[in-house]
Amino acid sequence: MKSFKIPAIVFGGGITGLGIARNLGKNGIDVNFVVDGIDAAIFSKFCKKKFFVPNFREREDLVKCFLKEFSKKNSTRAVIFAADDASTLLLSNLQSEIKDDYYFILPSLKIAQELIIKRNFYKSLTENEVPHPRVILPSSSSEVMGGSKQISYPILIKPSISSYFFKIFHRKGFIANSSSELVKYYNLVLKRRIDVIFQEIIPGSDSNVYGISGYFNRKSRPVALFAYHRLRGWPNFFGTSSLIESVAISNYSNLKEIITRYLSRVSYFGVMEAEFKLDPRDHNFKLIEINARSWWQNSLPTKCGLNIILKAYLDAIGEKVEYSEKYAVGVKWINFLNDLRSSIFSVEMTKKDWISSFKRVKDWALFDVHDPFPAAVNLVKEMKELLD
Repeated sequence: MKSFKIPAIVFGGGITGLGIARNLGKNGIDVNFVVDGIDAAIFSKFCKKKFFVPNFREREDLVKCFLKEFSKKNSTRAVIFAADDASTLLLSNLQSEIKDDYYFILPSLKIAQELIIKRNFYKSLTENEVPHPRVILPSSSSEVMGGSKQISYPILIKPSISSYFFKIFHRKGFIANSSSELVKYYNLVLKRRIDVIFQEIIPGSDSNVYGISGYFNRKSRPVALFAYHRLRGWPNFFGTSSLIESVAISNYSNLKEIITRYLSRVSYFGVMEAEFKLDPRDHNFKLIEINARSWWQNSLPTKCGLNIILKAYLDAIGEKVEYSEKYAVGVKWINFLNDLRSSIFSVEMTKKDWISSFKRVKDWALFDVHDPFPAAVNLVKEMKELLD
């Protein structure tokens, strides 16, 4: 195995950061974490060093100081990865200032804001004629009632920046089943000065969701692409994937064309994931969201033979990388505890069905037999929260 002396720095932990560390660490690359507290990812054997920077996502000054100090103490430029939206926005804003000291695998601030801030994102989709759910972009309380007549209930009240919303409400959004509920939820977020949009809810289960993930180089050309099918999610209908399966991207060439054309038009650079849902009303796929960064299941393509994170790292440091969409299909990734919750609250799935769905699970969100401590730490955390 070729040895790479250039280290990586991952801002943020969780399942996403842990996956990045394992994808790189197993290839002999030193991975450093920047976190704001105890995180399961820093207990990985692939975590070379960990740095605690309090509230770093909201403190650009602290991050700038950290990066300058890190650069002084290291003779080589490190490769920067972001594990969440807030980190992506912060680092995208900083990269032009210190681009000579680091390799950033991130879009420009303008593009990051266009894709991450949902109000900007849906405007961009409309301008670029990308199929998506119908949305309303309210700017005041007086517009809520009139705008809501454009789409039918139930309506999803979705934050423009999900991380800040989740920090306060501990959920991804609110569902309004009537005009009175819509006004109530809108006034609630308005008090917190949180910008939201109203989105129609595409009917159908989680199994109607498909994703395209990959890496686009500085010329906004794909270097690696991977497709998956969501089998289950948690919370049901509006949560994150708890069980997914790799599928042949050749079977979803329409989704591949939509996302490559769109990201090329907006000059995107970096790791990404796009999520589509099949609308049973017109049998068309609608683009729900794009993660302008790495995503939860970044370890699954590697299990299938396509290490997207490593390709991004190699391209960043100037190594030659060839385009690939070759990988094994039918391989599953599972977030066990979330999938257990999903099965418990499912009225259609039996215990036997749930157990049988584990067939071909080769990738676990946190557990790795060669790197067991992050899963153990997370389990203790989950049990503590349950007891509390």
